[in-house]
Amino acid sequence: MLTEPLLALALAGGGGCHKSGTWLCQTGAFATHPGRPAAGGGARPGGGARHGAGTAPAATGDERTSPCWLRKNSEVSCRHVFVTPPPKTPTADVVAMAWASFELPAPSPHTNPSGRSWVALPTYLWVDPSGWRPLRARAAVDGQTVTMTGTPRRVEWSLGDGAVGCDGPGTPYRPGGPPSNCSYAYRRSGSYTVTATAYYSVSWTCEGACDARGGTYGTFPVSASTSLTVQEIQTRTTG
Repeated sequence: MLTEPLLALALAGGGGCHKSGTWLCQTGAFATHPGRPAAGGGARPGGGARHGAGTAPAATGDERTSPCWLRKNSEVSCRHVFVTPPPKTPTADVVAMAWASFELPAPSPHTNPSGRSWVALPTYLWVDPSGWRPLRARAAVDGQTVTMTGTPRRVEWSLGDGAVGCDGPGTPYRPGGPPSNCSYAYRRSGSYTVTATAYYSVSWTCEGACDARGGTYGTFPVSASTSLTVQEIQTRTTG
């Protein structure tokens, strides 16, 4: 029976021959057999017949056969050490790690006219188009690499006296440019907070030793606001 220090030495693959009690070590390398149960009994150094036949208990994991141990009375015994590998991290946990490192940027809302508009005038609405692109984050654990992708889909505008939904970021105003595909005409004058909420569709894929290859993670909103003052257009009549 190996003492704990000698068993630790066997597991570490230490070289040389170290005495402990009545046991001397026969140096040699480990033989690792992934997922294979150990055979019973031992083997003499350098090969030869088995000694001390027996039946090894069923086990899973890696079999590591330590160097043989030589007793002073020339009895030979070899130890079979089973090392059960630690449980693999579930793919769902790796997905959660990728999500924890994921930051969906808030949109940058713009209006034209900017800062001040007028009742019944179509006001252009848009978010910064440079941020309208897929974003990714990755996490790699236990031979699994999860890539999470967030894709902006639409923007919901809360305008103070109404709301409008737009597919895409909207069209920035440019003199002589294309008409807006996202605008709103205020019905009343006042000071308003304009809030743009971008909705991201998030999905993930996994490469390597994964429990699953991918899926959807959900739709997530991110918001930002700006201010807008709306005035009446004054008309003057003369009689």
